[in-house]
Amino acid sequence: MTISSITSAPSRFGAGQTSPADNRGLFLDVFGGEVLTAFDMATVTLDKHNVKTVGGGQRSFRFPKTWKASAEYHTPGQELMGTDIETGEIAITIDDILVSHTAIADIDSMLSHFDVRSEYSAQMGRALARVFDKNVFRQIIKAARTTGDGPFPGGDTIVGLGASSTGAEWIDAIRLANLKFFNLSVPEEQTRYMSVSAETFNKIKFAKDANGQYLVLDADLRHSGAGGVEGRADSLTIDGVQIVKSLNMPNADETSDNGVYAKYRADYSNTQGVIWTADAVATVKLMDIGFESERDTRRLEDFLVAKMLTGHGTLRPECAIELTA
Repeated sequence: MTISSITSAPSRFGAGQTSPADNRGLFLDVFGGEVLTAFDMATVTLDKHNVKTVGGGQRSFRFPKTWKASAEYHTPGQELMGTDIETGEIAITIDDILVSHTAIADIDSMLSHFDVRSEYSAQMGRALARVFDKNVFRQIIKAARTTGDGPFPGGDTIVGLGASSTGAEWIDAIRLANLKFFNLSVPEEQTRYMSVSAETFNKIKFAKDANGQYLVLDADLRHSGAGGVEGRADSLTIDGVQIVKSLNMPNADETSDNGVYAKYRADYSNTQGVIWTADAVATVKLMDIGFESERDTRRLEDFLVAKMLTGHGTLRPECAIELTA
């Protein structure tokens, strides 16, 4: 019997566009994709504030700041000379590179009963998301503590909320926050967000009035839709405020915490929650999530690094309200 010597032509789906061709050029992108996916799924604040991307060589982004224009009645024959509009700008600078890194020893990878790289990449993405969220929350709280500057109003605080506060009292605080926003001319069409602990979230969700009737869940308790007892919703909307729960909101005195980037350090020990709109703070992004993987033959291991380069700052402090004890 004669064996054919014709060579097949398999599709090398892992080949990249490098020259010479690398048949495994695309395989490492799975790791990067997993990091990005884990980050996007873990972060709460990414889509709830302003994010701007800058190019290489730029260390900051300057945001224009304007206040209200005036209007007046015209007198026939009088020349219109123009009225002044208060303007300014806010510069938000880039922080240092945020990294998550680990090494996978060959023997551990070979003996493992699960896909080590996939699990580690997901954990690294979540680690970046935690720090990103914490810094955004810190900046929102600092925005709420910012005093007014000339015609530009400052942030605000609602006090008296703590472990003993009822769900109904938290709902009253939401109404008060909306009133404060209105009086500070925060646009009504802007979505309002509120972040609290899981315990406070449940208090609001299961809040009752003086007669023992649920304030939020009456319809849901009759199995009429998602978001209640059946749905185990991750968010609630009350009076136009979208409420989320997060473990990343600071609640300790971080004034001297060297693990916190210097410009975000403050005492957050009394912070119980925060309400804000997207204009309260902004993130300037110089480098989106990237990754590197290096083979270390001398140590028989793969070294993995996930990284990003961003910075956060206050835009409009009147769009942030701290809820505090």
